[in-house]
Amino acid sequence: MKAAILENKGVMTVQDVPTPTPQSGNVILKVKAVSICGSDISRYVKGHRMYNLILGHECSGVITEVGEGVSENLIGKHAAIIPLVPCFECEQCKAGRYSACHTYTFIGSRQAGGFAEYVEMRETNAFILPEDLSFEAAALIEPSTVARHILDLGNFEAGQSAIVLGAGSIGLMAVQWLRILGAKLIICTDVVDENLATARKLGAHVTLNPTRDDVKAEVKRLTGDGVDVALECAGSPQTLAQTIQVTRPRGNVVCGGNQPPEASLPLTFIEDLMRKELRLNGCFMSYSAPFPGHEWTETVARLQDGELDMDTMISHRYPLTAATQVFEDIGARRIAYRKIILQPEN
Repeated sequence: MKAAILENKGVMTVQDVPTPTPQSGNVILKVKAVSICGSDISRYVKGHRMYNLILGHECSGVITEVGEGVSENLIGKHAAIIPLVPCFECEQCKAGRYSACHTYTFIGSRQAGGFAEYVEMRETNAFILPEDLSFEAAALIEPSTVARHILDLGNFEAGQSAIVLGAGSIGLMAVQWLRILGAKLIICTDVVDENLATARKLGAHVTLNPTRDDVKAEVKRLTGDGVDVALECAGSPQTLAQTIQVTRPRGNVVCGGNQPPEASLPLTFIEDLMRKELRLNGCFMSYSAPFPGHEWTETVARLQDGELDMDTMISHRYPLTAATQVFEDIGARRIAYRKIILQPEN
């Protein structure tokens, strides 16, 4: 089969590799659509813990084979990858905190993922889907679940106000979930005007570009004391610092973007957090009990009723064989993009 292999930092090639056969308890998914995640880009640009590896965890397709102990009734079913592979036995798993599993693995970063014609996974990692759901929309289920989980961690309730800092894919998904769940005011910030236009299309009431707008002053003008919930989705120390400034006393802040480990924040960040008695929450993945969680079932329901707009999320489509060039272009910042779909069959 064809697969895009991350061979080293900044080195991805498309190769012929053996097609997997299902081990006991596993299934084989024929990949129909796989989306490029920001974490895939980070592993390409900054390097990864292991090589050679097939990346890709935002993925959908059709189950074509099953291993021993798996019902053959699954053959032909449409499915999306649930990329987290927890042990289900440790203390954290038994408490339903699967992303804190002591020994988890992860499809597309610790084991072979979906940048390939076929991918093998546990039966429990195949999220069975309605057949009327498009494969492209199904490939974007996983990032949608992350945004939905972020709102849970921020204790968001209908009628509240919120700011989303960063209109990348997770930020845009968060804007959609805020609209769906009844936010009275959705503010979105980004330094790229095209991203802000997309945020408005997906439900943001107000968009601000911090290169020319005074975000803190505008939020204060719009809300008085600040928003109820601030969602940091940019992975930037500047926007993380800004969350404290724009959130009302005893409001909620959620860190959803991966911050650069070499960066730092002044201790005034903690002082301001304390003075406002804010709740600061981290977000890691998208899971709740029962596995994989309501975030996944709610996403499918909102896709079926048309509330989630995945077409607007997608900016590019390429065949899998173009992966080398696509990642080179992304790494060199030659293209502006939202979600990029790779299609092994094209």
